[in-house]
Amino acid sequence: MRRVLAAIDSVSEWSGKLISVLIFFLTFLLLYDVIMRFAFNAPTIWAHELALHFFGAYAVLAGPYVLRHHQHVKIDIIYLRFSKRGRAIIDSFTYLLFFMFIGILFWYGYVIAVRAVELRQTVSPSPWASPLWPVKLTIPLAALLMLAQGLAHYIRTLKLAFTGKELS
Repeated sequence: MRRVLAAIDSVSEWSGKLISVLIFFLTFLLLYDVIMRFAFNAPTIWAHELALHFFGAYAVLAGPYVLRHHQHVKIDIIYLRFSKRGRAIIDSFTYLLFFMFIGILFWYGYVIAVRAVELRQTVSPSPWASPLWPVKLTIPLAALLMLAQGLAHYIRTLKLAFTGKELS
């Protein structure tokens, strides 16, 4: 069991570090667009749109890494007053909502992504007409990775809630 959980953690860690590289591309694209627009009076029709695609992919694919490190936003005013075991008991119920949300995100993200690939969907009002299907494919992928990382956390949470002992 520990090896499976470690493998899931490793995938989340690896994918988070890989996706973090997109920030450099995003920064370069926006800097390039600003320089071309204001220094040379030659704006691009593609840089801003491509930056939006990179940011969309970055936003959803960073989720498993953030979940792995417990960095999602929480309201800790009451939560932190409980013991670790008490928090695990609370989490064992709230994770059910998480799984429901991520399951719906995966299902509808998959439907939207398949449809975008079938239609070869592009950004319609854009003169560049960039393809949307690569970005839309990141939604079910991110949901699948979030589901795996959430399951790893849930197993650890249940172990702590039932036994009072942490599973590393």
